[in-house]
Parts: sequence; structure tokens; C-alpha cells
Amino acid sequence: MFKERVVDRFNNEFGGASRTLAKVTAWNVGDELGVVVQTDQPNREEAAYVWLPYPPDGQSVPELALEYPGEAGRHSNTYPSPGLERGKPALKLVLRDERELDDTVAYIRAFQSFLPLPELRASVATESIDGGLIPVDVTRMPRAPEIKPRREAIPRAVQREVWQRDGGRCVECATKEKLCFDHIVPFSRGGSNSVRNLQLLCELCNLSKGNRI
Repeated sequence: MFKERVVDRFNNEFGGASRTLAKVTAWNVGDELGVVVQTDQPNREEAAYVWLPYPPDGQSVPELALEYPGEAGRHSNTYPSPGLERGKPALKLVLRDERELDDTVAYIRAFQSFLPLPELRASVATESIDGGLIPVDVTRMPRAPEIKPRREAIPRAVQREVWQRDGGRCVECATKEKLCFDHIVPFSRGGSNSVRNLQLLCELCNLSKGNRI
């Protein structure tokens, strides 16, 4: 599984893990830099979730990262890691191939050394084999639900970008059936319609999540 390859690579790069639990494997790379691989999710084999502290002011957020303000939506087993303590913002990187893994190692190394952070761009989710963008079949894109009063619709351009980033499949189980746009931090808890606060879930995975974050 790709998650196991990520764990093995990080062990080689950063030494033995500081914590190995049923749901996460974590490394203390620096005083303010913890790296956590989530091993209980996603359920599909070809992806891995890597949690990192939010980048310093003025540094860009990686393209393949989802932003988590404060502790909203955070995996609780990330809290003991430096820079990921409860209440701090964090990033969840969704890695899907070896190129993204190589780039993530370079990103962590720069973070560790207080150097300018390199660009960290998605590859599999946004590019085809020949390097072009994956064609978006708008007829297969799910429609956002009816808008409640004082709740803004998800812009169609944002829907297209999320659909392209997630490869037109559920981020949890990888199915392409009965998909919907899910707010990582729910609207009711202050979540926005930004690309980084939206993900594709199938109806079953969305129902199992409910209003949890």
C-alpha cells in the first residue's frame, strides 16, 4: 500500500518514528515541525494523508494540501506532534504518487532548515499521462444541494477545481458513483466554500461523516 511506502520513506529520511499508534505514525523532525502519516485512512490503497504544521507567514500553501484552521477537523492523534498542537492550524497533504512523495520530502527538508519552501504541486489528480489537465466532464459533476437562506452557493469554478483535484472520485473509498461536494469544516461551524475546504465524497461516506469535522 502507498501509505506503507510513505512510512518507509520517512523512516529512511527522518530516522525512526517518534510515535507509532494504530491510526498514525509520527516523526519529530524539528522543535516546531512534526510530521504525521495517517494510517487508518484513506481506505483506498493509492493515496496517503500526511499532516504538517501550517507554513510560516509569507510562505505558500502546497497545492495538494487541505487547510485546517485551528483544531477543526484535525485528527486528534496529530496533537502531540510539534507544530500540530491543539488549536494550531495545520495542513493535510493528499499524496498519490512517488513524485508527490519526493517533493514532500524536499518540502519538509526546507521547512526543517528554515529555507524558502518549494512549490508542492499535485500531479496525479490534476495531470494526465501526457502532462495536460484531466478533461472535466461537467455532465458527471454532482450539483451542489439547494441553498439555505444566507448560505452562498459553491461557485461552479470551485466545483470544477475540486472535481479535478480529487480525480472525480470519493477521497475516502475511491468510488466514482453518487458523489457530492462535502465541506471539511461544515458551514454550521464556520467552514467556507474555498477549494481547500471542499472534497468529493460518495453518499455513503458523506452520511457516515454527518456533521463531524
